[in-house]
Amino acid sequence: MRDDDAPTPRTPRAEVRERLLVAAAQEFAESGLHGSRLDTVAARAGFSKGAVYSNFASKQDLVAEVMQRQTNLVLASLRELVGPDLAAEDIGDVLRAAFGRHDQTAQFALLSEFRGYAMRHEAFLPEFVRQRRALQDGVLELVQEWFGAHPEVSPGMRLEDFATLLVGANVGIVFDAPALPGVNPGDVIAAVVDAVVRPR
Repeated sequence: MRDDDAPTPRTPRAEVRERLLVAAAQEFAESGLHGSRLDTVAARAGFSKGAVYSNFASKQDLVAEVMQRQTNLVLASLRELVGPDLAAEDIGDVLRAAFGRHDQTAQFALLSEFRGYAMRHEAFLPEFVRQRRALQDGVLELVQEWFGAHPEVSPGMRLEDFATLLVGANVGIVFDAPALPGVNPGDVIAAVVDAVVRPR
């Protein structure tokens, strides 16, 4: 058998799923969930539509998996930057850099699509709530871990409220970005942290 007649190696299942999730996130953010077609998602990932159905039970299942992947990426990025060994005097600068290192526009477009989908599809709402709660809980866990390692400082409020404030402020600023030209969410989040984190 000639080399060019050799069978093409199969793409590992984990890679197929990852490529489909990346393609779906891009397609959902650009075309909206309603306007996105599974064959377009598959083509964008370099596969046939059958690859979607062999990896995901339905479009709603794909939506849930894309949302889960986005939540995991956000939390992993935060965990990478905010560890217990991060000094109190550096926390604002680290958060400023963390939020400033990537454009959140596409991520927020995707979140808006998920939110709208959950409002129109009651069966999906519990999944949306579960994943947003997972993000809130993940941020709270980081906040608790960091303040636990730094008893010399306090946010001046319950840690649960502080975590909620951080997530809510970021979402609100990104949502209003068209009306806030030049405003960087990282700068605002860092300013909030610098303003409220004080020595005990």
